[in-house]
Amino acid sequence: MADIELFVFLLFAVAVLAGLGLRSGVPYPVALVLGGLVIGFVPGLPSPELDPDVVFFVFLPPLLYAASITVSAHEIRANWAPITLLAVGLVLVTIVAVAAVANAVLGIPWAAAFVLGAVLGPTDPVSAAAVLDRLGVTGRTKTILEGESLVNDGTALTAYKIAIGAVGGSVGSALGVGGQFVAVAAGGIAIGIAAGWVFGHLRRIVTDPSLDVTLSVITPFVAYIPAEEVGASGVLATVAAGLFIGTRSLDIIEPSTRLRTLAFWESAAFLLDGLLFLLIGVQVPTILERIEDAAALTLIAYAALIFAVVMGMRFLWMLIVPSVLPSNTSKAERIAIAWSGMRGGVSLAAALAIPTAAFPDRDLVIFVAYAVIVLTLVLPGLTLAPLVRRLGLVESEEHRREAAKARLRITEAGLERLDELADDAPEHVVQRMRDRYGSRVERLEAKVEGDHDEGGQSDVAYAGRLLAEMIDAERDVLKAMRTERAFDAETLKAIEHELDLDESRLRARIQL
Repeated sequence: MADIELFVFLLFAVAVLAGLGLRSGVPYPVALVLGGLVIGFVPGLPSPELDPDVVFFVFLPPLLYAASITVSAHEIRANWAPITLLAVGLVLVTIVAVAAVANAVLGIPWAAAFVLGAVLGPTDPVSAAAVLDRLGVTGRTKTILEGESLVNDGTALTAYKIAIGAVGGSVGSALGVGGQFVAVAAGGIAIGIAAGWVFGHLRRIVTDPSLDVTLSVITPFVAYIPAEEVGASGVLATVAAGLFIGTRSLDIIEPSTRLRTLAFWESAAFLLDGLLFLLIGVQVPTILERIEDAAALTLIAYAALIFAVVMGMRFLWMLIVPSVLPSNTSKAERIAIAWSGMRGGVSLAAALAIPTAAFPDRDLVIFVAYAVIVLTLVLPGLTLAPLVRRLGLVESEEHRREAAKARLRITEAGLERLDELADDAPEHVVQRMRDRYGSRVERLEAKVEGDHDEGGQSDVAYAGRLLAEMIDAERDVLKAMRTERAFDAETLKAIEHELDLDESRLRARIQL
């Protein structure tokens, strides 16, 4: 099978495995990592030779950028203390602990052991979010996990870059390493903010959605490449650019364009994550063959030990540090955060990007990293949902009411502006808009007041069901019109788009 054919096959496998996961209620990253492991042992399937530099360059910037543009910088700033402790303190402690155990037990040289620790340092934003979003978990727990996963990518991969240099003997004293770490991080952030500022202004000028998507695709690479060229952190540059753009998106991007661009990044991140899981899965048999004196039980024991170190350090950190240093997290939140230490796409990209030349125990490091990623995804991934429910962290009725209050405030602002403009517009048009916004106010007030009838059903639920039935009836007629061919295709396509928008708005109302 040629490389291009293998690539198409893996894309198809990503869609099938993710679909099976969603249908069965399994988070799709878990389905992908298990599916990749199975696919890797299919007889006759080739193991592609991947250039480490290409892997890092192709996968890392877009994955980091896609995660950062959807995170609120204001929420991260409000929760800076727990996020910083996890994203910097815990990551560095985990790197040291993994390196110490890998050196003492697995016999991996110190520099390579630190690379393994850096690969396993960052958590995965996609995996935990896949579970938390399905349960409707919002608020501080999700903000902390998202903020941690972004910032700790920068911490771990900056340490990774230094550790790779140490393998080649290019790192000096501990003091020098500390100064290098600060300089690399600060330089990356500065370059990322500059790239975000430039592309933010360019996208304010551009109004065409296709051009906006193009500029958006270029942004992470324009942040990443210059930072790497000057020796700064391309990872932090990409994250900083994404946060800058995401925070200012309301000012620089038109609504329809913003929707299309965000949809593109959601799909791109999904495909890139899935390809990483499957690419390393198909390489596992070849990696095992190259490990000298590889005994299956020994390798499994190594992976289990490093997994215990990674998760054990996280639990100890969440048990000890919040009780010593000021923290506004509750006991339930700390337990959920401790068990959300899943590794994913970023760790996989870092593992695949380990240089092939003059790197001791490269295959052993990659295998252990992959096995630990599998364990951290499967065990917490399948048990986080019941744990979160038991801890009572699912979305509360109070949060739903607060969300309705926010939307009610915005709707009332629209009505106030309509009153100001009423004298300059036809009365029947003004009344039509008042009716439209008035019905929205009624729905939101029902949410705020918890207005239900004797059967526990709200007027909003009744209205939603009626509207869904009406849209279904419209779709039935649209199908008949296509069969009749009485109208041109462009007209019917436009009607289909309008019905899709109506249904998407209905889904949003139901979720509120």
